[in-house]
Amino acid sequence: MKPLSRSSTSRPEPSGLRLIIGYKIAKAAAEILAGGAFLALGSAGATAKIVHAAVTLRRHATEAWSIALAEQVLDVSTARHVMVVAVAVIADGIVTAIEGWALLRGYAWSHWLVMLTTASLVPFEITSLARHFNTVHVLLLTVNLLIVAYLLRHLTAARRPGCYGRAP
Repeated sequence: MKPLSRSSTSRPEPSGLRLIIGYKIAKAAAEILAGGAFLALGSAGATAKIVHAAVTLRRHATEAWSIALAEQVLDVSTARHVMVVAVAVIADGIVTAIEGWALLRGYAWSHWLVMLTTASLVPFEITSLARHFNTVHVLLLTVNLLIVAYLLRHLTAARRPGCYGRAP
């Protein structure tokens, strides 16, 4: 697919979009590295170290999925299950990298992809927040809702004549 074409008077990306792209790329790198570490530890038979890492992750996690992941690792900390968790984290990192890359390239469908994937996790974050209320989870939920709202606003503004930004 072709990226969106820019006019001869190309405008820079809005700073909000640059922030989202940076966030997606950083998150993808962290997830892929973490998944790779889980794979390496799991294949080396270091399940005890993985359990320790899961406990640490659970104590310091900032996203609902990470807490759920850490709890699952603690519940089923066998080498086979560790490998499944590692693959899931790497897969999520790949999807996040695709989101960041698509936004960076300016593909018309990129806003929709990020909005749908981010919004699809909001119910899980709300459930996690209801079970384990803390300010970090409130902040994370707020950031994800702001990403969805920003991209939705960007999409609707791009459809109006004389708008700022690129059309989807």
